[in-house]
Amino acid sequence: MHHDLESAVAGLSGDEHVLAYGVDTRGHQVTRAGYLLAAPQRKTGQHDNGSEEGWLVHVGAREAVPERSNRVMLYPGNGRIARTPEPDMSRWRKTPLTQTGASARTRNLQIVFGGKALRGSDEPTEETLVDVTYNTEGLYILSIPDTGGMTHFQCRLATTIWWAPVPAANSPAIGA
Repeated sequence: MHHDLESAVAGLSGDEHVLAYGVDTRGHQVTRAGYLLAAPQRKTGQHDNGSEEGWLVHVGAREAVPERSNRVMLYPGNGRIARTPEPDMSRWRKTPLTQTGASARTRNLQIVFGGKALRGSDEPTEETLVDVTYNTEGLYILSIPDTGGMTHFQCRLATTIWWAPVPAANSPAIGA
């Protein structure tokens, strides 16, 4: 087993808030944020056209039960899990991008991006300050400020995302 992954898993106990990167039951990469619903289990699963030993974890809402929809398989080399602080859900919204105020005419829009709101996601998976711009082809570019417009996420106006308003201290100057 990969030492870093094994030590990260060994340091966890049930009911801790975590962020896990791994694969779901179909083998697709997933990111899950929430509570560790059961103790991690060492399992062998199908990975990269073969069997490999890894860790099975269940991550979800505090009151959820371990089931297929909240499982994540962590394999050495591409699986990660870490304790994270509980997000302040009072500031987060799970809405289409249009609810942020984005439109083809919007200028200087900044939001805190929490990730794409996938089916079953109960909370954001990241907290990244982004500039929102329209690219004239029906897509919106969410880019990290001061990176020369490097794309962090790209979506349509109807895409549901996790987002929060930028705290007042980080807002761009009026007229900028």
